[in-house]
Amino acid sequence: MRKTRRFALLILVLTLLSFLGTGRVSAGGGGGTAGEVVGYYASWAASQGYTPDKLTVELFTQINYAFAGIENGEAVLSNPVRDSKNLRDLTAQRRRNPDLRVVLSIGGWDESAGFSDAASSGENRAAFAQSCLDLITKHNLDGVDLDWEYPVSGGAPGVVHRPQDKENFTLLLKELRKALDRQGQRDGRSYVLTIAGAASGSYLHNIEPQAVADIVDHIFLMAYDLHGPWDTYADFNAPLYAPADGPPRYRASVDGGISAWLGQGVPAEKLVLGMPLYGYIYQGVSSRDHGLYQSFESAKSVSWDKVKEDYLSHSAYRPFRHEEAQVPYLYGNRAFLSYDDETSMAAKGSLARRRGLGGVGFWELSQDREGELIQSAWAAFHGGRFLDVPQDAWYAGAVERVCAAGLMNGTGRGTFSPGETVTRGQIAAILHRLAGEPTVHGSSFSDVSASAYYGQAVAWAARRGIVEGFYDGSFRPDLPVSRQQLAAILWRYARMEKADGGNRADLRGFRDAGDVSAYAQEAMGWALAEGILQGTGEGTLQPQGRAARGQTAVLLERFQKRLAAQ
Repeated sequence: MRKTRRFALLILVLTLLSFLGTGRVSAGGGGGTAGEVVGYYASWAASQGYTPDKLTVELFTQINYAFAGIENGEAVLSNPVRDSKNLRDLTAQRRRNPDLRVVLSIGGWDESAGFSDAASSGENRAAFAQSCLDLITKHNLDGVDLDWEYPVSGGAPGVVHRPQDKENFTLLLKELRKALDRQGQRDGRSYVLTIAGAASGSYLHNIEPQAVADIVDHIFLMAYDLHGPWDTYADFNAPLYAPADGPPRYRASVDGGISAWLGQGVPAEKLVLGMPLYGYIYQGVSSRDHGLYQSFESAKSVSWDKVKEDYLSHSAYRPFRHEEAQVPYLYGNRAFLSYDDETSMAAKGSLARRRGLGGVGFWELSQDREGELIQSAWAAFHGGRFLDVPQDAWYAGAVERVCAAGLMNGTGRGTFSPGETVTRGQIAAILHRLAGEPTVHGSSFSDVSASAYYGQAVAWAARRGIVEGFYDGSFRPDLPVSRQQLAAILWRYARMEKADGGNRADLRGFRDAGDVSAYAQEAMGWALAEGILQGTGEGTLQPQGRAARGQTAVLLERFQKRLAAQ
């Protein structure tokens, strides 16, 4: 599995190279820097310490405040005091991102009981639309998002259903669209109308997809909860593709959900791919197949932050990755944990880009407080583009492609920090991803925690002889890497993969050849001969110079091509 993972990444990179080089990646909707980035901010997040000022609003085009409810056919704030303060704090974030839209989301799993009544007649629809206008104008909001779970059938206990919900949903949206446009003419501004919709065929059967798409600005595709505690077997929350293995069960996947909507005639640019910032842990699961597709005793959701804190750092849980579904999972203590990590989120962002979707989105923002998953999907959807990487920079293309392949990530808030020096921990993590993230337990270094993002990577790289520690038993993961150190590390990896063809360049032609340390001389000769490393215009190697992150992306791309040629 490890080696096939490496070649899958290489194929992905080469595919991206051909797409970007020929212009075959969509330039509209999901292509380029265009497209929506939507996040749901839950009303309870502030009381848990995740206040709106902590949001990475620079990354988003729209933040939906979840949720308002419906009482007597009218939209109302569920907790007026709390919600009013949260909305004030959210709209204040426009100072950081003037293009940010703050939208009121109505409904959700717990607040959808009144939708059917509100949509049941022309009089009721007009009253509901007016109540929405009253709320958004009072709180200086930019529009309305409807999350009706669900028209016709389904949803939480107590949700009212009518067979007429299918047509009435469209009529309700038309009434809202008319009211918002009318208000916009009065205010001299544009109000948005969006919805959240399920990724299943049964949901599509219960609405009028094309008519809905014609009315709304976008549809947030809830491409998660494809499996969960309601199932018979432990399964993946949001697999990118439906695995062919396992017992008979309903097949569901992110890609399948996208295809179902497109198959109904909905334009790709109207779809925003919703991604989960949480997973599900199933308890009381047998160890057969590491818990996958096994029966369970209980299950519950767990946030990405909790996954990192309580499970990834716990030696009792072994990590796995399903190559076909393209998602990770854990097994240990008779528990199966399905979740998404930076790599699987990047794959989803790349899929949204390739299929020309209108954007990417996330439920729910307080579950990824450091923004790791959000950043990974954001970068992949934007082709690896970052706010601090000019499109005409010499390293821009390489940054796009290695990030889209999930090998490098941003440094937060839409930045890549191309001028910062890559560290020892970072380069170990990069090569570990390239190798397919093989599982290794424990570390012999005193300063490498198993819970650190580079923990397993350093342990693996040390065991394979790719990196070495220091005399005092430390690894010093935060130390910067020089150009000659990077050449040595890549050379060791190439030797591990039997990809060293034996070519060596003569260093004596460079004015600073004497500055190359003894341990790095052969590695530098190899890197120059293979075209991975190049000298400067002044005829120097600068072996002691720092390996900046932008430069590292370029070297990594050249290195990948060399590996693929073997």
